[in-house]
Amino acid sequence: RPMDVSEPWVECLLQEFFMQSDAEKLEGLPVAPFMDREKVTKPTAQVGFIQYVLIPLYESLARLFPEIREPILAPVNRAFDYYSDMSRKQKEIELAGEQKAAERKTSLASSEGSQNVERKTSVTSKE
Repeated sequence: RPMDVSEPWVECLLQEFFMQSDAEKLEGLPVAPFMDREKVTKPTAQVGFIQYVLIPLYESLARLFPEIREPILAPVNRAFDYYSDMSRKQKEIELAGEQKAAERKTSLASSEGSQNVERKTSVTSKE
């Protein structure tokens, strides 16, 4: 399906998965990893589904019916590329955020360390 058709359905499906896993967590039940909102993003969910379900299924169908290979595999491969790219960009953004947080933490620690040195220096000079 075209992205403008499939995207709203992907969102609905993920919300259904997340609501189910939330209810399972409240009941103390085990949660399927692909339904856990703390572990899943739309791009990673789609990449996994396409890679492990759709592509093997459609490749098998294409072996049986070679004439449908291009019409069924091309859109799936485009979707795989689209979500893989989205996942990569999302990881880059997360990594950049983590790096900035680490830099701020280092900067704060350095700043606090220099303030402690200044305090010790002023206490020593007053004596």
